[in-house]
Amino acid sequence: MNQLWETIEGETPIDPSHLKDRTIRTRVELNRAEAENIRKAVVKYLAGKPNRRLAPFDFSWFCHLHADMFCDVWKWAGVLRTEDLNLGVPWAQVPSQLMALVEDLAYWETSTETPEIEQAVRLHHRAVTIHPFHNGNGRWARMLSNIWLATHDRPLVKWPEATIGGTSPVRDEYLKALHKADENDYGPLIELHQRFLGT
Repeated sequence: MNQLWETIEGETPIDPSHLKDRTIRTRVELNRAEAENIRKAVVKYLAGKPNRRLAPFDFSWFCHLHADMFCDVWKWAGVLRTEDLNLGVPWAQVPSQLMALVEDLAYWETSTETPEIEQAVRLHHRAVTIHPFHNGNGRWARMLSNIWLATHDRPLVKWPEATIGGTSPVRDEYLKALHKADENDYGPLIELHQRFLGT
């Protein structure tokens, strides 16, 4: 693979053949194009409190949100992957895992045992673990959890996306927190969410 698209730890390899804009040649250009696309999605969903008509948290909306975030840049935006990658559940399990997540979200809403911030953390982790799309799963999961917080009148997590998206101590800490959550230890990921909450 071209060094311009060299994969960093914890990332799905980038395949530039799926870019809509073939003038994008470097990561810097790609990051700029994706950030602008994601900015539009942030305005759509987080400029005010999103209602359930806008963000129903169902199977089809999960895909729709990913499309809103990446449709200007990638051909696969909003399309579930049909192959196994270096991350995520086997591709054939993606639909059933997403449906299970929808059911869990419905249950969490009726439960008073789990605070909204912990619900958002669990949603974030599950979405990353399923890894339903070819790429952009981490940013989609972080957006998903922030929309969940917004619908419950909770402050948003202001993730340092530029830092998490590149090699950095914060990214290393973030990946370690996700791995801890794989072991059912959500403490480090909750701490990260709280650190960047409303800052």
